[in-house]
Amino acid sequence: MHATIEFLPVIVTEVPVDEDHAPLLVDPAAARIVRADQIAAGDTILASFPSYGQRGMLTAEYFNDQYQAHPMTYDRTHGCGSCATMADHDGPVVNLGDMNPWDVCDPWPAGDLALIVPAAA
Repeated sequence: MHATIEFLPVIVTEVPVDEDHAPLLVDPAAARIVRADQIAAGDTILASFPSYGQRGMLTAEYFNDQYQAHPMTYDRTHGCGSCATMADHDGPVVNLGDMNPWDVCDPWPAGDLALIVPAAA
């Protein structure tokens, strides 16, 4: 059996503990970096790594409030206002659901990285 290892040029910073960020409701020791197309239902999304694929190290950008993924089919013509923002993206897009703090769809380029705590953790 051969394993594939991917080295990711990212920095995971300490979880912010200021008044702008909700306290974590999950154990950050269980956090993992995954591609957006690997996020499963119930995974808790903590942060993104904007501009993945560009040169240099990327730093985790924590969301003000973590939220659970509830993936659903991405439809660029959905009309929610959020799906249309990815309509011109070259490549596959995933929708991590609309049950989040913003109550709108959450489209991501499939290859973008996220810091998550898996639902099974």
